[in-house]
Amino acid sequence: MGRFSLVLAALTLGLAVAAAGALAQGNAAGAFGIATTTNIWAGVYTDQQAVQGAKIYPSACSECHGKALEGVPDEGDPALASSGFMVEWDGQTMADLVRHIHIGPSDNSGGMDPDTAVALAAFILNQNGVPPGKTPLSTDPKEEAKILFTENKPK
Repeated sequence: MGRFSLVLAALTLGLAVAAAGALAQGNAAGAFGIATTTNIWAGVYTDQQAVQGAKIYPSACSECHGKALEGVPDEGDPALASSGFMVEWDGQTMADLVRHIHIGPSDNSGGMDPDTAVALAAFILNQNGVPPGKTPLSTDPKEEAKILFTENKPK
């Protein structure tokens, strides 16, 4: 292999690794080129959305994530209400979380509609102690991308 081919192969590998990292993180803010303007602690969902998510959760999620969002670690299904969950999502955006819920687990081939995914995200935030607000969480990924998921409430 010539020197040019080696350089080209190295550049291609470097781009592939960078792209895989971006996709693995699923950073919606980066994908949309949108800067975050607020965080989850600013009241980014409503009580009504959380109540709707609580109604949906038992049939849509509890089999894998437990009745109390405790997860089923032996099966590889993470807790959705825990400090570990908050750490896992820290630094991502609500668009990332909603998209993750929307595409769902591998056995949910059709995914779920945006309103359902947003309601479940609101319920999960609520169960993690994130307070509701007066403005509903949008189903528009570009609006969701403006909301930074932070593990801890800013001081």
